[in-house]
Amino acid sequence: MGTISVNRLAGLSLIVGPIIAFVFFLIEPGGLLIDSAAASDAVGSIEAKSANATLTNVTNIAIILGLALILSGLYALMRNVTLQGNGKALVQMGFFMLFVGLTGWILSGGMDFILADAQTSDQIRESVPVFYVGSALLYAGGLAVGFGGFIFALGLSTRDDFNQIISLLAALVSLAVMVFFMMAILNNDGRDTFLTLARGCYVLLVIWYGYLGFGLMNRPDPELWQ
Repeated sequence: MGTISVNRLAGLSLIVGPIIAFVFFLIEPGGLLIDSAAASDAVGSIEAKSANATLTNVTNIAIILGLALILSGLYALMRNVTLQGNGKALVQMGFFMLFVGLTGWILSGGMDFILADAQTSDQIRESVPVFYVGSALLYAGGLAVGFGGFIFALGLSTRDDFNQIISLLAALVSLAVMVFFMMAILNNDGRDTFLTLARGCYVLLVIWYGYLGFGLMNRPDPELWQ
């Protein structure tokens, strides 16, 4: 069995990871399609997750693995960029902010394993603090993912081997994610609306990650890695 290319595997991770996370996010109980509940409705969200405990666990396992694949792909891409050429400082800073943000989302998804176990009314009420901790990690992660993606994309826009227009558009979308999460934190009444807008931007980021993944798969591994 031959040695697999680092860039090919990382590029595949950037293509598959975001799609897995997005698809399973859609079917996560309490989300958009199954037993929908407002993001700010703690009891309603917990009831939806506990009523579909197996599906909640399966979807969050997939989401966590999908987010981890994104991190793996972005790390390899960052390493490629920092070896030579422009944008090294911005891309490296952006990656570590993305790392913090996506890790926050992974931990937030892990909270749902606890919420899925709440089967009685008393257990649901006792699980409300867990829900709020998960929400806090989601908000903090959203800020870091948005700002990190903005800086990461700006760094790529300074290079000749990445499309400048696409990179700048990705920077704007990432900035919008940060702003929407910021507004959700600052505006309790409009929290659900701003969270929905932020999540809608993730669709565009899925496309961007896939674009980066295809490009990364076609890049030869740097000589240092061969």
